[in-house]
Amino acid sequence: MFQPLPRLIGRIDYLANADRRCWGVEDWSITRAPGGERTLTAHCEMRLNDDWVIRDSTLTVDASWQPVDAYVRILNHGQLTGTGWFRFHNGVGEGESWTEREGRLSQRVELPVPLRGFGIHAVQADGWLSAIFPFDRGPGHKQRWPKNPIHSLHHLGATGPFIHTSSSGFEYLGEEEVAVPAGMFRCRRLRWIGMTNNHPAYDMWVTMDGDCLYALGVVEGYMDSRFELASLTRENGA
Repeated sequence: MFQPLPRLIGRIDYLANADRRCWGVEDWSITRAPGGERTLTAHCEMRLNDDWVIRDSTLTVDASWQPVDAYVRILNHGQLTGTGWFRFHNGVGEGESWTEREGRLSQRVELPVPLRGFGIHAVQADGWLSAIFPFDRGPGHKQRWPKNPIHSLHHLGATGPFIHTSSSGFEYLGEEEVAVPAGMFRCRRLRWIGMTNNHPAYDMWVTMDGDCLYALGVVEGYMDSRFELASLTRENGA
């Protein structure tokens, strides 16, 4: 008998701190396969300053939260500027992509194992990057990963896609309850540290329920914004 996979469906609003003006939305869904693989599909639309970005992404991780494969498609100002497929296996990242600027690209990049994850810029995917953090070491613990694959070094993921690597990590600030439009969530709060692309200071709150859902994010600097989980639906026993 056909049985649909457990599915989570959510929406994250990108809001300016000054006036709660919405400058972006992220609609995502997550399915969980019988073997423990999770697949995130995210549609993101953003207009911030001179950037107008539309990005569609799919990312699959295995039962231990290691990236398996991904697909990213990017539009800038309504025009396609890049598309790419990526695979991760045995310490190697492979990419096949096309960008308006670089043309056709094939990549094979050696990467450390285990990986923290693959950055596809959807903020729900940022939550997944915390999955292997050693929270058992307690609040105040800091950990950096020296070679993190990411599809773009642009803060909104507007360039590429192809495999870049960057150095960054997290400081664990402890457990907190956060209230967002989707509800009240018990979360772990993390602060990004050591980012090598001049990203503004950034904290995020990720749920403790085993799904690593991104409930809230706060970014400073020129972005000066909040990312809030606006809705959450659970289907098929998720």
